[in-house]
Amino acid sequence: MVVEIRIDRVSKWFGGIKALDNVSLEVSRGEVIGLIGPNGSGKTTLLNILRCLLKPDRGWVEISGVRLNGMDPERLADLGVASIYQFPRVIKDLTVAENVALAVLKRQKNLWRAELLAIEYLKDVGLGGKAHMLAAKLNRYEVRLMELARAMAMKPRVLLIDELLSGLSEEEQREIRGLVRSYLDSSGATAIWVEHAIGSLVREVDRLVVLNYGSLIADGEPEKVIRDQRVIEAYLGSYTIA
Repeated sequence: MVVEIRIDRVSKWFGGIKALDNVSLEVSRGEVIGLIGPNGSGKTTLLNILRCLLKPDRGWVEISGVRLNGMDPERLADLGVASIYQFPRVIKDLTVAENVALAVLKRQKNLWRAELLAIEYLKDVGLGGKAHMLAAKLNRYEVRLMELARAMAMKPRVLLIDELLSGLSEEEQREIRGLVRSYLDSSGATAIWVEHAIGSLVREVDRLVVLNYGSLIADGEPEKVIRDQRVIEAYLGSYTIA
């Protein structure tokens, strides 16, 4: 298998706090990794290093064979990397279609054509009827759908997802999980998907990776990982997967 993402002995400090401690991980092309852990375990820090928003203090990361340390975040789109952030980046005084079109413009320079393509991606996530509405009028669930459409519009080889399901109802989470998995299956994209709750990911990912206090404590088949004693202790109890 071709390795799409390689993380090698990465450590990161914030003052005297070690957010990541010698983390190594390889993700094969087309693989979907669920990255979980308690609050403060280093999940978002690791994603932000992959997004080039942070530099590791030790170690290095590669995507598609390209070393990222010190790379300008704007160059990531050229590598085929798209991100969905924990806190959505919405331009509220633009329409829903215009928000998505900004992503399409990275590969389609004609604005009119970009907006038409954006509408198609919005239809894919069930927001076609709200394409010309101001983004400020969307509810939380609809904003998440728009974020997903925007990421899909970039046609990524690698998708980095951070807490896409946060604050949504169980039914809304189920709908979005299905949309994400369907997109990943059809596109063949590689993904690292961060969520706080194990149950949200266990059926949607190929592999589950667990961080605790900045260290990788488990990595493997989801059903086995959730029964690992170290994982149960890290979460102060076991989870029932609905």
